[in-house]
Amino acid sequence: MTAEELSRTLSDEREKIVSSFVAEVKRRSPSPAGVARPLLVDEIPTFLDSLVAELSRVAAGAAPGAMNIAGERARRHGGQRWALGYDLEALIGEYAVLRQCVLDAVNAAGLSLSVDEYSAIARCLNVGLAEAAEGYVKHRNREIEEERANLAFLAEAGQILSSSLDYRSTLSRLTGLLVPRFADWCVVHLESGAEHPLPVTHVDLAKVDALRRLYASPWPSGSPFAPDAVIASGEPRLAQDLDEKDLESLTENPDELDLLRRVHVCSVMTLPLRVQDSTFGALTLAYGDSRRHYTHGDLVLAGELARRAAVAIDNAKLYELSQKERSRVEAATRAKDEFVAMVSHELRTPLNAILGWARLMRGGTLDEARRAHALEVIERNAQAQGKVVGDLLDISRVITGKIRINPSQVDLSNVVDMVVEGLRPAADAKRIRIEADLDREHSVLRADGERLQQAVFNLLANAIKFTQKSGLVSVRLRRVDSDLELAVEDDGQGIAPAFLPHVFEAFRQSDAASSRSHGGLGVGLSIAKHIVELHGGSVEARSAGRGKGATFEVRIPVSPLVSPTLGISRVPATKEGVTQVAIPPGLDGVRVLVVDDEADARDLVAYVLEMCGIEVRVAASAGEAMTVLGDFTPHLVISDIGMPDEDGYLLIRSIRTLADEERKNVPAIALTAFGRNDDRTRALVAGFNMYMAKPVEADTLVRAVADLAAHARR
Repeated sequence: MTAEELSRTLSDEREKIVSSFVAEVKRRSPSPAGVARPLLVDEIPTFLDSLVAELSRVAAGAAPGAMNIAGERARRHGGQRWALGYDLEALIGEYAVLRQCVLDAVNAAGLSLSVDEYSAIARCLNVGLAEAAEGYVKHRNREIEEERANLAFLAEAGQILSSSLDYRSTLSRLTGLLVPRFADWCVVHLESGAEHPLPVTHVDLAKVDALRRLYASPWPSGSPFAPDAVIASGEPRLAQDLDEKDLESLTENPDELDLLRRVHVCSVMTLPLRVQDSTFGALTLAYGDSRRHYTHGDLVLAGELARRAAVAIDNAKLYELSQKERSRVEAATRAKDEFVAMVSHELRTPLNAILGWARLMRGGTLDEARRAHALEVIERNAQAQGKVVGDLLDISRVITGKIRINPSQVDLSNVVDMVVEGLRPAADAKRIRIEADLDREHSVLRADGERLQQAVFNLLANAIKFTQKSGLVSVRLRRVDSDLELAVEDDGQGIAPAFLPHVFEAFRQSDAASSRSHGGLGVGLSIAKHIVELHGGSVEARSAGRGKGATFEVRIPVSPLVSPTLGISRVPATKEGVTQVAIPPGLDGVRVLVVDDEADARDLVAYVLEMCGIEVRVAASAGEAMTVLGDFTPHLVISDIGMPDEDGYLLIRSIRTLADEERKNVPAIALTAFGRNDDRTRALVAGFNMYMAKPVEADTLVRAVADLAAHARR
């Protein structure tokens, strides 16, 4: 057989050899499962053509040369086999199959091979195998290097991302890591980041502004640039190759198209930032100036990077949240400590005067004038203590939303007159002039007079407190449209601009130091604001700064239900001091049981009632009270609530279960230092007929006893 016949046979039988090769490869299964026939064939036909060309050169006596081209194709074939997932043994097995298919075709044609021809075939197959193996190994090594580089990149990214617990710094480090190594520009989108600028980086810093403007408005949901769609779906998007026509199809807005052209984009991918099942942002990466393009492998790498970045950002945000919460708790703790110290100061200061003068009176060294002065001091400081306790209860009601108003027709000018006269001694002590300009013809409204008086008192007292000696405080009341406007203005120390937004916050004072020059709990303005708002009004504070005075302006709507035919609640602006307890008629023969574990409080109530001719029995505990009731039938029981062992609630329940009907149904007053609305409700539900908060005026207590006793004696 000649080399020419062999070449012709291999050329004629090429398709048959290829078919036999594919069938045998599938039968022996050296290739991965599911590989399509075109992929299995790959470079085999062209390799056979090179083999025929080489045999033709041998037949012509020429030097070998065709295998140079075959070697190049074999290297490509080896790379392709690596990409398909072959191992090296499977690649070698394929060339053994190809050799056998060639020899089978020669034998089927009835040809016999000479030693030179056999050598030529073997040399061609060996060269092809060697080159294919070289291509295979080269691709394998390249991918191994790429994987090693990717792992190093991820390790570096992990180190950079975990180097800071400030999430804004983390975002800056992330964009700096990605550009230009993995992108020409990068944008990070966070769902809760509207208050902060988008983290944006571009290799060309001149294009950062254009890129930021590009993402200032939402993209269509189908766009690869749309972070909102990626955040919603949680799935990444990849656009490998974008040309001018693609860019024009993304937007109909010529300005946006111009921005796209300016930032220059040819390949882009957007990936979700997700932790567990929560997606809170997206990462957009793009190539443009470098003309590089992303692959699906890049998408996998970027997905892993986005996962690590999401964990780092989430950890940083959790840390920031924990720091804010810690600061909030520390601030609350400081506020609590300052509040306790402030309350202690405000309670101990009048208590010191009360105890001091009381001990001097006990010593008997005071003359009559000094004794009268001592009694005035004791009464004044006791009232100051009562004011502190009242403010604390009111601010508690403000916090819990339990302040209630009882509206009636009220003359606001009359309310202001009462407050001015009540605070005039304090103003006179500092030689402060109070100028009142009140529109008395249009000052009637429907409101809670007592609460409005409290609000006006707090505003005017605040003005007097912070006005220097010989200063001026102005009070103006006028009708403005459908509102009554009350303005309290002073020329005092003013309010710093930084503190002005906080002036109505409870327990906030511009000077909270222990050396502060003004006392108080810092709740008066907060209470006043809440009372005004309960009436549908508003209160505003203005000040030009330190040393420039302040103005507090109240506006309260005038109810259309005000009627000129109804009575208007007015009281004298000044009241004479009460020196004697007014004794109502009908108290002779009234029997009262007083229960209180505090001996001083118990004796005081008993003394006041006995002055009115009432028969009084006392008990220091609930158990002692039940013993007294065994042989004493009172017309009324007055009991404290907070007592050791058994409290007032348990006592009244025990009384209501007595067998004797008269004792069982005896009226009862809860006289307690517990002053919350909840305490009042609980006392009435437990079985008390009336609730009174300490301290209570003697006249008020005696009138209540007279009313309930009269009811019991019917």
